[in-house]
Amino acid sequence: MKRTITILLTLILMLSVLSGCGSEKDTAKELDLEAVYQSIIDAQENADEIALLPEDNADIIESFYAGLGAIELKQQLLYMHPVTGAPCEIMLVEVADESDVQAVKDIFAARIALGSDDDFYPDNAAGWINNAQIQSSGSYVAMLVLPDGCTIPENVFA
Repeated sequence: MKRTITILLTLILMLSVLSGCGSEKDTAKELDLEAVYQSIIDAQENADEIALLPEDNADIIESFYAGLGAIELKQQLLYMHPVTGAPCEIMLVEVADESDVQAVKDIFAARIALGSDDDFYPDNAAGWINNAQIQSSGSYVAMLVLPDGCTIPENVFA
């Protein structure tokens, strides 16, 4: 009887250790998008000259990022320049399902194409063409457009 109990306890212990290791492996590092944004701004030599304002109005966001409202997001953070069309904008999202990352990248690419269209804001198009990037890591996606003289980190999610 003691031997059976010892074997059962050993098996339970082994299963709990194995399941504990599995959950550590599956848990992804969660990022605070506000901290990611701040690190991007803090990395700029002229950070005090970058005028970006937070935008959280769903209708405005959908007008610039058509289709994003249909994707389930865990986090979303948009900072825009107060002058419409200016090549200075940071959009950071965390998708609930990693299979949506490509759809978000496509939405961001459409936003960059809109900013790059010199029919709307010809003076700003070059900034969008030359200074816009899309980055992703796991379930996080970033669209970054900073003015000339600014540096976009290689991996904003590092």
